Amino acid sequence: MPAGRGKSGSGEAAPNRRLDLIPQFAYPLPVAIISDLLGIPRDRTNQWMGMARHAETAVPPTPEEAQERFQQFVDYLKELFEERRVNPCDDMISRMALAMEGDDRLTDEEMLATAFLLYGAGHATTVNLIGNAVVALLTHPEELVKLRQNPDVIPNPIEETLRYWAPAETVGRSIMERDGQPIANEVEVAGCPLHASELLTLNLAAANRDPARFTDPDTYDISRANANRHIAFGKGIHLCLGAPLARVEGQIAIETLFRCYPDLRLAMPEDDLTWSGGALRGFSAIPLLF
Repeated sequence: MPAGRGKSGSGEAAPNRRLDLIPQFAYPLPVAIISDLLGIPRDRTNQWMGMARHAETAVPPTPEEAQERFQQFVDYLKELFEERRVNPCDDMISRMALAMEGDDRLTDEEMLATAFLLYGAGHATTVNLIGNAVVALLTHPEELVKLRQNPDVIPNPIEETLRYWAPAETVGRSIMERDGQPIANEVEVAGCPLHASELLTLNLAAANRDPARFTDPDTYDISRANANRHIAFGKGIHLCLGAPLARVEGQIAIETLFRCYPDLRLAMPEDDLTWSGGALRGFSAIPLLF
């Protein structure tokens, strides 16, 4: 969390204290929560290369260093699995360790795969959601005024951010197969011909800005009545398992930041902010003054 309202340890004083939102707030919050849910002590999560890269140093680890940290974390998790089988706690790893179907139970490899999936999916997109929401509100002052005048609307700014700047904006699927065999005939979707074994990339961002669904879709409007009709979390059987948790984390983070720090503002021009690379959509850095 940011420093208090008085002077910080660096000698900075309100309203000109500095905060690097991603490593100092947006990253630690969901990491701490998913760690608690899984039952991984928070200090141990720092060993995972993603957390280490953001929280410990501005210099990314070498591939060898990243692999070593990753292996250390894997070894620790295997030890934790054995500990939870003997001394279970009220956490997800304990439940996986004790899960039985007849005489069958999850192997360490299956538990590792599940733990890493939940850990990664349980924090990475939420980091971007918090960052995107902060930037969207700070760069749309009229919307920030709405939020300050009526904090009870807080769920809707999160939904509008998910629609406007979704943390994950594309989904790739190889659809031109059936039972592992290429489909011989061409298929047409929305006027676009698809051929055997071709990869179809679904653009969630385009759907969330569909003018047939949303009026004035390129406008960020936290009062939008149907903002929650986005598909940032997928839909139907493909709906994100962690959607309720991400929403709650985003709501608490945004409400707390703007309530506690009324002078919160960008420490650099909006045009100088850059999007990070990769499949997810978020800002590489969000320097703030408060």
